[in-house]
Amino acid sequence: MALPFVLLVVLLGSSVQAASYRLQNVNPAVANVTIYPSLDMQGLNRDSCVSVAWEPNQPLWVCRDTQQLQSNGQPGIGVVSNTASYSGIPSDVSNPQALVLTSPQGFGSLFYQLEADECPEFGLCSDNSRWVGWPNTGPVVTFAFNGAVSAYQVLGRVHLNGLTQINDPDFSLYHVTSQTADPNTIPATNVSISGFWTSDEVGYGNDASVVANGYAYLYGATPSSGLAVARSSLTGFLGNLQDKSLYEYYVNGQWQAAVPGKNDSGVTLENTRSAQGTVYFSDKWNSFVWIGGDGFPNANFYISTAPNPEGPWTSPTLFYSGAVGDPNTLTYSTVAHPALTDGTGDYIFLSYSRVITNAEGVQVYDQPLLRVDWQ
Repeated sequence: MALPFVLLVVLLGSSVQAASYRLQNVNPAVANVTIYPSLDMQGLNRDSCVSVAWEPNQPLWVCRDTQQLQSNGQPGIGVVSNTASYSGIPSDVSNPQALVLTSPQGFGSLFYQLEADECPEFGLCSDNSRWVGWPNTGPVVTFAFNGAVSAYQVLGRVHLNGLTQINDPDFSLYHVTSQTADPNTIPATNVSISGFWTSDEVGYGNDASVVANGYAYLYGATPSSGLAVARSSLTGFLGNLQDKSLYEYYVNGQWQAAVPGKNDSGVTLENTRSAQGTVYFSDKWNSFVWIGGDGFPNANFYISTAPNPEGPWTSPTLFYSGAVGDPNTLTYSTVAHPALTDGTGDYIFLSYSRVITNAEGVQVYDQPLLRVDWQ
């Protein structure tokens, strides 16, 4: 049933920021860091989880490769390339407890289904290559009201041989929907448009997103290891992101209607990095914030700020380095979790992925959680 236009405006307006931003110099400084126990996966061995505000006090998480842990601490047979969970909000900083990620759907099913040419159901091909649906960021929520949520995820169609990427991926657009706030019901997903961005274009939305000023701003990696940004006006029904006529692209310091090529001059935003990260708006600083890393093999967290989603972005500054995992293993996926905060901008939660040896002597994924309070 179509919603009245006035109601649509009110609902969409509730999810965006103010229309203008103040140019200012922001110098983030850490006041305190609190280490929480690692994320509690409830018997799952999971890689690289990211979160997004979904229902009040009920963030949605999407994770990469997931296995079920057996009673002896060993991961079971079979890997699911992406899964989803809910959590609550972390305990108070005075009593840091493990944040539990619940999976009411159980283990075994993909959250984002692979497509017909990606060796479904789980991406394992007869030549031992593998298709992966690895999310770098959570879905961008364009509508939320009374338990009903509409969101979109851009996902790279990546083909691997071992850990070597053997294709130049295009990017599909998935629709993510909830009809209820019931924490026992994981959202539904479907491929909305396969190959929404071609392999010659930036995968806008594959790497970060933020909703502000009546737009969804979608960030994607460029060949020069930076980020490019596009925006879609949230004027379509429930803020749909399928209509490319609503998109603009930031190139050479201005917005344009034509889709640029990923190698075009002026596409990459100055002072940005494509290493996995998060973009959000900080009320404390009246500024947009990027928090992310510098790639393998560490847990170095950098911060950059900008008065507008397109910039100008400050040069990233190192503000925290986390403990790495076992020797000769990688540490990565340094992300922020604004969905776990009260929205004031006074603090932020961070997580990253590493490999550790568990109590049973088995190497497994581990995702530390920490809270950074700002001066």
